Amino acid sequence: MPNERIGRPSNQSVTKILQLVEILAESKVPMRLQDIIGSVGMPQATCLRYLNALILEGYAYQDRDSGRYALTWGVCNLGEKVRAHQSLRSISSDLINELSIELGLGICLVIEHEMECVYVDCWYEPASMGVSLMRIGKQSPLHATSSGKILLTEYTDAALDRLIAEKGLAPFTDKTITTKRALVEELETVKRQGYALDNEECEEGMRCVAAPIYDFTGKVAAAISVFGSSERITDACIQEEILPTLQWVAQNISFRMGSTFAPQKREIPEN
Repeated sequence: MPNERIGRPSNQSVTKILQLVEILAESKVPMRLQDIIGSVGMPQATCLRYLNALILEGYAYQDRDSGRYALTWGVCNLGEKVRAHQSLRSISSDLINELSIELGLGICLVIEHEMECVYVDCWYEPASMGVSLMRIGKQSPLHATSSGKILLTEYTDAALDRLIAEKGLAPFTDKTITTKRALVEELETVKRQGYALDNEECEEGMRCVAAPIYDFTGKVAAAISVFGSSERITDACIQEEILPTLQWVAQNISFRMGSTFAPQKREIPEN
């Protein structure tokens, strides 16, 4: 085991080792020892000890000719193992369930596939669980849903033109966005405020609020949405109840996906 070879590390030791990995990962070329020391701010002897531990475990190597250090493909292999066992649904299900219970509303986890929304997970109150599970795997239009608008923020103008040409902007209610100009304006609003709304645009009497989930590249990988009746999801409810909790959950899922920002701490109200 790694801990047996380098000694039982303190929290600070673990932090320093991870800093070494991050610094080496960011460098496009093998690094000199003095440059590594300057980046992490640790004594040379300590830095060498941690580098040797990484080499011993197969996560780094030292070039024989230049003496510089770099990461091995072992780090990539580690990442692939994590990705293989941590699907988006598996790493977010506990948070989605918690969000559904706290709000008492329906929750959907959505990805984009072939220019449509695809529901990969849905939760609702126990009495309607059977109904919500029927939505998993179903598709919905990008332009008429809050999750779809979140996913569309990653579209270039050319990609948006292709969507309109191939899928169209079909009206589902009299509130559906049906022109490119209106859609572009809506997406600018979504980007600016950090969330998206579906004001009965896909289904009459239903409103949805969605927030983005980011991956390790910083791109929107999915969306998480809260849905319910327009009577239940009022403007005040969105601002005071839904958004604080929804955005906190979205940040936590993003963090689990490898996003670089840490989720903000949230005060849990006392019962």
